[in-house]
Amino acid sequence: MNKYSVVFMPDLQTIEKVKQMKLLLAQHIGWFNSKNSLAHFTIFEFFEDENQEDKFCLQLDRIASEINTFNVQCDAFDWFDNGAFYIKPNEVSGTKMTELMKQVLKESIQIKKTITNTNPHLSIARRLSPEKLEIAKQLFTNIHLEFAVTNLTLRKFDESLKQFMVYREFPLLGKPKEIQGSLF
Repeated sequence: MNKYSVVFMPDLQTIEKVKQMKLLLAQHIGWFNSKNSLAHFTIFEFFEDENQEDKFCLQLDRIASEINTFNVQCDAFDWFDNGAFYIKPNEVSGTKMTELMKQVLKESIQIKKTITNTNPHLSIARRLSPEKLEIAKQLFTNIHLEFAVTNLTLRKFDESLKQFMVYREFPLLGKPKEIQGSLF
């Protein structure tokens, strides 16, 4: 069984900016969860046999083909009670992404999900102690990111690296939705 993750990822420039923030935080607090993870918005995770890849990739490709490329603006940092520190999309972008995440979850009916998410956020760090979270809050106060999301991305967990790696990308094409059934 392989572990997979379906996400929206920002452009390479934004991924690099987030990587630099993670490196700066690591200089101040040492190692932390998600330090080496590339910037992404998690939609869901699942386990599946490798021999099922063609089946679920076809489904993800169809779902992605019916979504338009969209722009995201992030303008704040925020945190969860569990010690996650993250970059938050503005209200318009957050609403749009939440709708799209729900759509992907609803339409990926043949995939048994273990984790789902409809609260878009770009994690900088996870599971920080209260003291380390306070350092992150002091270190990062202002942010403004703008980027286009052009793919639905499938990541696969690499056991040797203990990290999800980009595995396949499905372009967002904005095609009309397929209508199942017959007109006759």
